[in-house]
Amino acid sequence: MDFLNKLGKKASETYQVTKEKTVKFSGEIKLKGKINDAKNTITSLYGEIGEHVYNGYKINSEEGKEQIEAKCQQIAEKFDEIAKLEDEILQLRQVKKCPECGAEINQKDDFCSKCGKEQPKQEEPVEIKQESEIQDVQDAEVVEVKDTEETKEETSQNDD
Repeated sequence: MDFLNKLGKKASETYQVTKEKTVKFSGEIKLKGKINDAKNTITSLYGEIGEHVYNGYKINSEEGKEQIEAKCQQIAEKFDEIAKLEDEILQLRQVKKCPECGAEINQKDDFCSKCGKEQPKQEEPVEIKQESEIQDVQDAEVVEVKDTEETKEETSQNDD
């Protein structure tokens, strides 16, 4: 019977590990999809900028500069979005990039396994709660209450 219990426990542990890996993998796939979408948007914006520049050249005009600048700003925002998504992927994989050579290494490594560069110490991420999640806390005075029949009756009446 002990053998069956151990077997069941091992199967359960294996399931949990597989589940965690699947969740990480699917999260990474979703992030990569978002990165591809952003890259496609950038390519489209490049085309639109080129069209504006060519049309301005064709009629020898400088009109449309504001439109070109707006498109360039959108491209810059997409590149920022891609960088954030790539950071999320690294966090899912529990790795970081070496600032010297760009190699992916374990988050806990003190030195890069590729170039040997000492890695900056990484602080533990601090979870910041949204204002809506923060509840007001008021000072309270602790009062000793004896458990008597009278107290129980008052409590049950207040609950009704």
